[in-house]
Amino acid sequence: MIGGSGAEDVLYSALGGFLAGFFVSAIYLAVLFPALNPKRYGRKIDKNVRALGLGESERELLAREMLEADESHGISYTITGPGSKDTPGRFVLTPHFAFLEGSTPYSILVRLSDIAEIRQGQEKKTATVRSGGRSRLCFFTLYTIGFYRRDRLERGLAKKDLPDEAFGFFDEGIRDRVLELLKESGIPVS
Repeated sequence: MIGGSGAEDVLYSALGGFLAGFFVSAIYLAVLFPALNPKRYGRKIDKNVRALGLGESERELLAREMLEADESHGISYTITGPGSKDTPGRFVLTPHFAFLEGSTPYSILVRLSDIAEIRQGQEKKTATVRSGGRSRLCFFTLYTIGFYRRDRLERGLAKKDLPDEAFGFFDEGIRDRVLELLKESGIPVS
């Protein structure tokens, strides 16, 4: 209006700005929404169930135990480590299964009857953290719980080989709380 344009030009400018913002937002949401789809997380958990080879009765048992799991057999926490973006995490122990979600991979499911031994450990790790167009190295300790199946020797694995499944935690306190719950299962913990 200062340069002599009328109210009509201001209206067109405002409308053009709104449509440009809407277009950019629509593209962003079109890319973001599939990643946030709850069905995607369900498929990831279903992949774990298929990998264990659970039969129909075991699937029903898993579902019933997960629904009946109370807060005394689970831990909810916030993952605070390099690149975690304060993602929520959850561990649930049922009489027959141990389940961790929110990690990488998204979910890990372990059938306790397959496990011969549980070992705790820790590993020194290095990660590259990118922010603001810069990269920096970050050194941290990953606190682990390794699950060793009963059929390791039949599959040609020795005791010193990597575990069959493992949970990783950035916080030693959370790992120790999970270990305390796992000790209730009766599996030897070292």
